Amino acid sequence: MNARRRTVPDGLPSRVYEKSGSWYYFPKGGRWIKLCRVDEGETKMLKRLAAEKEKAESQKGLGNTPALVDEYVKEKRGEHREKGWWRYGEYVKEGFLDIDVQLVDPAYVAEFLKNWKMKIPMQRTMRAFLSGFFQWCRENRHFVGENPCTGIRLKAQPDRDVYITDEHFAMIRAELAINPMILALVDLCYLTLQRSTEIRALKWRKSSDDDVNWIDRENGVIHFKPSKTQHTSGLSVDVTITPDIEAALEVARSTGKVKSPYVLHTRTGKPWGDTTALQVWRRACDRAGLQKYAYTIKDIRAKAITDAADGGYTIEQLRIAAVHTKTTTTQFYFKGKKNGKSEVKMATKKSA
Repeated sequence: MNARRRTVPDGLPSRVYEKSGSWYYFPKGGRWIKLCRVDEGETKMLKRLAAEKEKAESQKGLGNTPALVDEYVKEKRGEHREKGWWRYGEYVKEGFLDIDVQLVDPAYVAEFLKNWKMKIPMQRTMRAFLSGFFQWCRENRHFVGENPCTGIRLKAQPDRDVYITDEHFAMIRAELAINPMILALVDLCYLTLQRSTEIRALKWRKSSDDDVNWIDRENGVIHFKPSKTQHTSGLSVDVTITPDIEAALEVARSTGKVKSPYVLHTRTGKPWGDTTALQVWRRACDRAGLQKYAYTIKDIRAKAITDAADGGYTIEQLRIAAVHTKTTTTQFYFKGKKNGKSEVKMATKKSA
């Protein structure tokens, strides 16, 4: 709720209000901040107010970048399915606190990205965020010439050659029995060969034109249009609801305590977040004694595709199921399998 302009003077500082026996500060464009209880006295309230204002001023910095990042995030936030996307802007605001956008060069960006030199995926994510931000500045604020992210090369993410063995997978599933919703997530990832992002966004039925992952009971399939293809190839896939998939759906249905359009949801009916789900998964791995393997939920998809290949499905069938444009992409998901024992036997050549 936004603060209302006072109609009657009450002697309080600007943007400070009394509610439910406490004093609150509502900074411009911010959110309610509790200062203290009224019975704790005006002196404490004023000290807390001064501290909050000082903190806000220190965060603004000397450059125009933080304010522009706020504008960019506000305008583009609705275009991103990743709910935590806006948090990348907080890193940028901190790293570019005292510099104007028009002064940022590739060297400055490269130095900033070193904050994640040991976390290549995050480094690449931050470069993508910055690239989009500077492009927006060029098109909307005329502050930069060339995009300073252009030409910055980062290390390629090494292929993750991890395969969850059947034994380990069974151990993890057993530990997840205490959290049936995440067990259903794991099973649906495996049974449909889809990413956890699509499973967490899955709805019981299509309720609007924006719904792309939903259960079609009439035709006995689940419609999937992965977020990675929506703005590129546009590919989608229909997955037949098998008895095993039906069983996983029933686990989710019987576990839910509130009515929600999402198959997998929290106690408040909201879809599971990626971080929360990963935390539950990791705790299950820890209880199973599998910490050293560092399995992630993403490894489930690789296991599923690898197991399906071993089960006799062709590479083309797997490409369609995984919603890939090329079979070479599908082949990257074949993990932990050896080519077999070499029958080639060589001998050292002897001199004449």
